[in-house]
Amino acid sequence: MEHSEKDFQVLDALDSQEITTQRQLAEHSGISLGQVNYVLKTLLEKGLVKIGNFRKSPRKIGYVYLLTPKGLEAKSRLAANFVISKLKEYHFLRRKIAEKLAYIENKGNLHVVFIGPEIARDFVDSIIKENSMKLVMVGYCRKWEELKEYKHESFDMALVFDVNTEGIKTMAEATGISRKKLMPLL
Repeated sequence: MEHSEKDFQVLDALDSQEITTQRQLAEHSGISLGQVNYVLKTLLEKGLVKIGNFRKSPRKIGYVYLLTPKGLEAKSRLAANFVISKLKEYHFLRRKIAEKLAYIENKGNLHVVFIGPEIARDFVDSIIKENSMKLVMVGYCRKWEELKEYKHESFDMALVFDVNTEGIKTMAEATGISRKKLMPLL
């Protein structure tokens, strides 16, 4: 039985709290109300979710969406598959970045400035240390505009975490730094 990430989000939201409306489910799962309606119908048909009556009032009936034992099992399987998938992506990305850093090092570019999110900088720094590279991070910028604060001679290469070729051209023109010293990391 094939399940999607949206199935997991709905099952996870239902497992973590009592939900009585599709609107609540949309808020807690992070997916749109229309998608919740579609996913919920599918999960109900497959027997992963059931609707239970939680108000015994003669004037008003209230319903709650509940996971069935089959739904709990599916959620656990989806969670395990999700973790395995993300670990594979993580290791692939780590290997790809290590190869790029080794290439930079082999070209004699040892002093680098990192441009991007702090968590990505820490990730790159851990790869440098793990592989005993000679690269040294001499600077860090969250945004490429901050690169203007560095003297061009103080680094061999600026590693840009998330940028395309057009972005490199824009950076070079705005900072006066040679395009050869600006390298996209991914």
